[in-house]
Amino acid sequence: MIQKFTTQIFKAIKTDFVKVSAWSAVSTLIRMITGFVSIKVVAQIIGPSGIALVGQFINSITLIGTLGTGCVGQGVTKYIAEHYDEPEKQKRIIVNSVRITLVSTIIMSLLVILFYKYIGSSIFKTNQYNSIILLFGVSIGLYSFNTLFISILNGFKAFKKFVIVNVASSIAGLILSIILVLQFGVYGALLNCVVSQSVIIAITLFFIRKEHWFSSIFSFAKTDTQTLKKLGKFTIMALTSVILVPLSQIAVRSYIADRISMDSAGLWEAMNRISGMYLVFITTSISTFYLPRLSELKENFHLKQEIIKTMKIVLPPLALVCLTIFLTRDILIHLLFTQKFEAMRELFALQMVGDFFKMAAWLIAFLFWAKAMLRTFIITEIIFNVSYVLFARMGVDAMGLPGSVYAYALNYTLYFIVVIFIFRKTLVAKNI
Repeated sequence: MIQKFTTQIFKAIKTDFVKVSAWSAVSTLIRMITGFVSIKVVAQIIGPSGIALVGQFINSITLIGTLGTGCVGQGVTKYIAEHYDEPEKQKRIIVNSVRITLVSTIIMSLLVILFYKYIGSSIFKTNQYNSIILLFGVSIGLYSFNTLFISILNGFKAFKKFVIVNVASSIAGLILSIILVLQFGVYGALLNCVVSQSVIIAITLFFIRKEHWFSSIFSFAKTDTQTLKKLGKFTIMALTSVILVPLSQIAVRSYIADRISMDSAGLWEAMNRISGMYLVFITTSISTFYLPRLSELKENFHLKQEIIKTMKIVLPPLALVCLTIFLTRDILIHLLFTQKFEAMRELFALQMVGDFFKMAAWLIAFLFWAKAMLRTFIITEIIFNVSYVLFARMGVDAMGLPGSVYAYALNYTLYFIVVIFIFRKTLVAKNI
């Protein structure tokens, strides 16, 4: 029994997913450290209410910024990986994605610049930070094209360079964050969310300038209708997530702030930040390797093998990490935050349950993207984002702040069950 288990472990270590994860481990570690330092500084200076405000702004600029990319990132990664042996098709994908991003960026920039006062008052309930919204409107293109370039890099499986870009960006972002927060407090934390993009894209451009595909960005080749249709499907899928996920988080955060307090909303946001910090290792590996890999596979049996293999590698360590975080929650609150955040200790148990089922579900749900299942993806996204908000409202009304994490755990457990049902034929497929 022990020998069989040991053999399985060694086989897992040799898998491509683990090799890529090893490459991304350095990047992930740096991001975790920089995230740790950044959140400690921010929490120390601006407190729970400031954390809530920053979280609200991040959700908003993620929504607007990703709309500025044309939402083609996942499609670009998929089709570049899928056509790994067809350079001309890859070039068409790059050329057309650049044009989509350019048009989308111009539209979103103009909208934000024209309505910056309304957007600022809607997000912050004050006109105090309108200048930041205006600056964001001017700089959306930096965010959009950085996202696109990273997606292209990912599609070509340039894992080493992908890691280097992430490490350099994380370090630069940390330095900028500390300087701005120390200098300007809450205003500096919000300003960092915008200004950091100009630094990050400069780093990305420096590292990709010699890539063989880089010249395709400036190509004047004819727009290809078929490629636009392919990318358009992914635009709709990404658009669904980009709109619904931030809006659901904004809705939950706002409801907690209205029903309980802004500080409680800050505790909820801080709990999400902890989840984001440790789950980054898995999400980085998934975005770097998993989607391109699933996109290459055609047969259900091979897809099943890849999913099961990856779940065996990811889920046992994830369960152990979740348990460890729960058991050391008091130490983590002391290290990451201040005494003002001690009340969040009661949120950890259900948050860890939700995180586990969220990642388990995602490993299967990436088939939506690999198979380009537009209609089913949109339906499930709408249902589970709406259900999360409804569960959270009911939970907060019944139990206060802990009700929000009960809702989170329940929602992702149900989502996990549903995606298993949707892909049941793939998950039991046999080799023909």
